[in-house]
Amino acid sequence: MVKGLKSRFIVLDGPDGCGKSTQIKLLGEYLNNIGFEVVTTNDPGGTPIGDQIRHLLKYGAKSKMDVHTELMLFMASRSQLLADVILPALKDYKVVLCDRFVSATCAYQGAGGYDVKKVIDLAKFVINDCWPDLTIILDLPVEEGRLRIGHKPHQRTKTNHEDAYQSYLPEFENATTDLFDSRTVEYHRKVRKIFQKLQDYYPNPVEILNVSEISPLEVNKKIIQIINKYFNS
Repeated sequence: MVKGLKSRFIVLDGPDGCGKSTQIKLLGEYLNNIGFEVVTTNDPGGTPIGDQIRHLLKYGAKSKMDVHTELMLFMASRSQLLADVILPALKDYKVVLCDRFVSATCAYQGAGGYDVKKVIDLAKFVINDCWPDLTIILDLPVEEGRLRIGHKPHQRTKTNHEDAYQSYLPEFENATTDLFDSRTVEYHRKVRKIFQKLQDYYPNPVEILNVSEISPLEVNKKIIQIINKYFNS
C-alpha cells in the first residue's frame, strides 16, 4: 500500500499519445481502492473558465497565436484551476492527480521558441510556488505517439495551409486534431526533448518513464512503483 499520499499533488505529462488520460484514470481507481480520496483534473481546463480557455487554445483560434499569448492563456487557466480545484483538495487531505501542468508549458511553448527558464519564473508567480510533489513524464517516440492518436505515417500537417489554425477532421474516423496535434513532426520532437530534460531544471522531482510498446496495465504498475518510491514512508 502506498503511504504518505494525503495532500499530495501528482502530475502525469508527456508527448501527445503517451497515454496520460488512461493512466490518470487507472491510478485514480487504484488509489480510491486502497482508501485515498482522489481528485482528478486536467490542465488547461478543469474549471468553467479554464475549459473556455482550453477550447480557445486547442480549437478556437482563428489565426496564428503568438507563443507569448499561448503562454499567458495557459497560465490564466492554471491559476483558476489552483484556486478552484487543486488548493481546496489539498487542504482537505485529498490526492490531486492532474493531466499536464507547468511541465507541459515548458515543453510545448519551449518548443515554440519561448525561453523555458522564463516559463519557470512566470509560473513561480502564477502558482505561488504550488509545484507538484511529483511529475511523471510518460515518454515515447513521437512517431509512436502520433500513431496512437490516429496520425497516419507521413500524413501531412496543416502547417503552411490557410486553415492551419482551424480545427479539422483528418482522414480517420472519430478523431479531431487540435492546434498542437497539427504542428510538424519536428516541433513534436522538440517537445519530447524538452520533456526528457525537464528533471534538469524543474523545481520539484521529475521521473521519466519509458512507455513505448508497453501495455497500459504494465505502465500503471510502473507508475505505482515510482509513487511508492517517493511516498511509501
